[in-house]
Amino acid sequence: MRHLILAALAGTSLGVAGIGAAAPSPQGGEIDVMTQNQYLGTDLAPVITASPGDLNDEIVKALENVAGTLPADRLGRLAKLIVDRSPHVVSLNEAFAFSCSNMDPVHTPATEGCGNQRIKGAFVDFLATSEANLAGKYVTKARVRNFAAAEIPFEIDGYWAFLTVMDRDAILVRQDLAPFAAPVPLAANPACRPSLEGCNYIAVPTVTTSLGDITVERGYAAIDLLLAGQPYRIFATHLEQRELVPGNVESRVLQRLQAAELVQVADGFPALPGTRKLIVGDINSGPSDPLVALPTPIGPLPPPYFIFTGPAPGGAYTDAWTLRPGTATSNGAPLVGFSCCQDEYLSNHKSMLYERIDMIFSLKPPKKVFDARLLGDTVASKTSPPGLGLWPSDHASVAARLQY
Repeated sequence: MRHLILAALAGTSLGVAGIGAAAPSPQGGEIDVMTQNQYLGTDLAPVITASPGDLNDEIVKALENVAGTLPADRLGRLAKLIVDRSPHVVSLNEAFAFSCSNMDPVHTPATEGCGNQRIKGAFVDFLATSEANLAGKYVTKARVRNFAAAEIPFEIDGYWAFLTVMDRDAILVRQDLAPFAAPVPLAANPACRPSLEGCNYIAVPTVTTSLGDITVERGYAAIDLLLAGQPYRIFATHLEQRELVPGNVESRVLQRLQAAELVQVADGFPALPGTRKLIVGDINSGPSDPLVALPTPIGPLPPPYFIFTGPAPGGAYTDAWTLRPGTATSNGAPLVGFSCCQDEYLSNHKSMLYERIDMIFSLKPPKKVFDARLLGDTVASKTSPPGLGLWPSDHASVAARLQY
């Protein structure tokens, strides 16, 4: 493990992503960045830990939960948050795709199997739906495929079908800037485990389930963006949960190794001189985590938040939220910036956000951070009917305008 992670960048002489001439000038050399966790719509832990006898019921229950959280409606609200803000770059986490095929399509009625009213609303491609909702205003420039499972058999009301699930992270660029952005060729790194335009982490959990051993992939993708003649490199990621299933302490080690790997890649992968580097996404760690190092195969490591903000190779990253005016002196939750999490079913009336784990990190400290805020955290952002619908995600989106 030490060799795989620490030697990942050794001896590389890699190119820089090709991008066009300078993009339209933002005021004062600023970049506006947003990260949005779209939320798959259920907790997968009961499926992962189910006994063989309970597995089918847990799969159906999970699909019912996804359908019940109205993903098509929520994705419309999430797209509106992006359009209303109009950031230069958006990182999407949990851009899932749920699809279904009937085991006996000839003899399965349209209202049974995949078409069963209890679950048919679950079968949505989050990324494709988001792109359609954004109506050409944003262009997907890089993706990484995370956890995926194909053709899982299940039965509902006497009819059998196959479920396919895929999780992705994606980086979207505003349409007017898209010609000046390109995916970073991360696969040129010998240690990259290529996945679409990104890489899957070396350190990922493999869990034993009733479906067999399942590897829960996580990863990262990156783009180069030329903005007003200034090069930027933006990495997007979604680190492993603190505990993938209750009591699984191994996850805390794995997420630390993932953070360490990403810092090494971000700091060491060749870039144009003067490139400003950002890391954004759901890191499942925050400033309130106990600053306790755990033993790992590459030595003791603190929680991911402190790997990014601590004395990392190449310099510590700045948590942009901490430069938001008034943050240091405020006692109120809006300035504290809690971004996670609402109730699993998204039906809670008042917001339940209680921790800050969705981050915008900058290697070069910005001179100022403007208009850093949560989006999708107010009752007005819920799905219809107004004030009575569901939260658009279990996370609030986080956006900030950084001036260097």
